[in-house]
Amino acid sequence: MKKAQLTTDCIYHVYNRGVEKRKIFLDLGYYRRFLSILKHHLTYDYAYSLLKRSLGEAKSTKEKEEIFQRVETRRIKPPVEIISFCLMPNHYHLTLKQVVENGISDFMHRLGTSYTNYFNIRQERSGRLFETSFKAVEVESEEQLLHLSRYQHLNPLVLDLTPRELMDYPWSSLPIYLGKKQVSFVKLETVISAFKDPESYLNFVLAEVDEFEPVRLEKVAIDDDFGWFTKFREMEKDYKNRLRESYIKAVTRV
Repeated sequence: MKKAQLTTDCIYHVYNRGVEKRKIFLDLGYYRRFLSILKHHLTYDYAYSLLKRSLGEAKSTKEKEEIFQRVETRRIKPPVEIISFCLMPNHYHLTLKQVVENGISDFMHRLGTSYTNYFNIRQERSGRLFETSFKAVEVESEEQLLHLSRYQHLNPLVLDLTPRELMDYPWSSLPIYLGKKQVSFVKLETVISAFKDPESYLNFVLAEVDEFEPVRLEKVAIDDDFGWFTKFREMEKDYKNRLRESYIKAVTRV
C-alpha cells in the first residue's frame, strides 16, 4: 500500500497490528499502559518510560513533585486530535486529526517505541512488536468518517460480544460516545455532531447488525492494502444487487 502523505488539518485512519499477527495486549495491564502512554504523549515531549522509572525510584513525595515539575517544562501542544479508537488483542485502530506538522508521525513513533519497550520488558523479549511503524489512510469525506467510527466500534464483535457488551467495551471510544465514560482526550464532536443524540449514534452503529457481522468485519480487517471503505462499498453494492435480483425473480414468478 502506498503510504499516505500526512497533511496538517486532515484526518487519518491510523492502525497497526502485531508482527506475525501476534497478540499485543495480553491482559488488562497492557491495554491500560497503551492508553496511558497515548494520553501522556498528547501532552508531553518526555519519555514515558523515564517518567515511570523516576517515579518508581523516588524516595519521597518531594522527589515525586520535582519529577512532575520537570515533566511540566516539557509540555507541548497536542500533535494530534484523537477522534475515535479501538484496541483489539492483536491490533489497534485510531482516528487522528493532524494538528501540527509531522504530528502524526512524531506521535506514533513515541507511542510505538514506548509501548514496545514496555511489552518487551514484561515479556523478556527483544525486537519489533508491530508489523510496521504504522499505516495511515486519509479520511476523504464525512460519510467515510462516520462509517470508520462505526467500523472501529463494531470491531469487538469478533470477540463474541453481544451488542450490549459492545456498549461497555472498555478499550474503544464507544462508551465515551454514548456518555457512559467521560474522557477528555477523545474529541468526538467531529462525529457525534452529525447525530441528534448519543442514542441516534448508537442506532447508526448497530443498524443491520446480525450474526454475520463479525464475518463481514473480518473481511475488512487489517491487511496489506486495507481498502476497508472500498470493500465496505463493494459489499453494500453486492448486497443491494442480490436483493434486486431476488425481487425481480419473485416478481417474474407471479
